[in-house]
Amino acid sequence: MDTEVESGNRRGRPNYSPEFKHRLAVAACDPGVSVSKLAQDHGINTNMLFKWRRDLRAGLLTGPATALAQEVRRLHQRRRHDAVA
Repeated sequence: MDTEVESGNRRGRPNYSPEFKHRLAVAACDPGVSVSKLAQDHGINTNMLFKWRRDLRAGLLTGPATALAQEVRRLHQRRRHDAVA
């Protein structure tokens, strides 16, 4: 299990590093990836990973690969557009 947790002010709620969130959100965007399995493998709640993925696609999740995040968002929008057409 590869989980990066920073200590924070709140008790009982881990603070995950932005790099960790970004890395998992990008991995959750890969075709064929089970978001639930990915979350379980890293010891986090599935709904949290879905939120990080939504934030990534919306450009709200910062990370080392901002260009990659923009590309993922662009591909997601194109896929959604192709499904409607």
